[in-house]
Amino acid sequence: MVRLGIELGLNHDPTTQNIFDESECQLRIRLWGIVLVHDRGTSILLGRPLAIAPNDTNTPHPMRPKSARPDVSVHFLFSHPIAEIQADIINSLYSPHGQSADSTVRHATRVVKSLVEFRRQLPERYKRYFGVTADWSLEEKTKLVQEITEDEGLTLLKIGIARILLLRALFSNKDLEFPQRHKALLDGELTISKRHFYTLSLISTFSDRSITQHHRSA
Repeated sequence: MVRLGIELGLNHDPTTQNIFDESECQLRIRLWGIVLVHDRGTSILLGRPLAIAPNDTNTPHPMRPKSARPDVSVHFLFSHPIAEIQADIINSLYSPHGQSADSTVRHATRVVKSLVEFRRQLPERYKRYFGVTADWSLEEKTKLVQEITEDEGLTLLKIGIARILLLRALFSNKDLEFPQRHKALLDGELTISKRHFYTLSLISTFSDRSITQHHRSA
């Protein structure tokens, strides 16, 4: 997929080539976006280096359509900045040459800033998922999870995966001091716990949708 995308020139910004109309540009941008997200996801799942380095492309991220009826999901649009953060983590913290403690902390600090900035740009509705819920009742927590939409759940899962990647790199670096590694472990456990809730919510959403479609077709 990656090789084919490059052979088609999808890694070059189509809006600067003066040979594609608006619809063709958007199609090429979206296709390349899918290739990038697939590449980052494959690297995470299989532990492989990135096939596409960030400097190998200048194609912009897919943007929200101007039409009143958007034909792409919100999750698809949010996947690309998250994929950039994941690529940064893989390139800077999972190098086969290893990392010193200072280098690891420096890279981790940059990644955390990127995650914070991305979360800041999310719609207002997402902020409740990042707040402290320790004082919430079980009913309030259950309602929060039940109200997660498919787009929100998938986006939150990908953010969680990026955090787990980051925390795993910190915990695995034996040059870091014990308190730093221990904090990374505790934060990782909390992230995995939240990700579990999001996964259960998505399963419930997909199940309800399948049941509804089955009844409609029956």
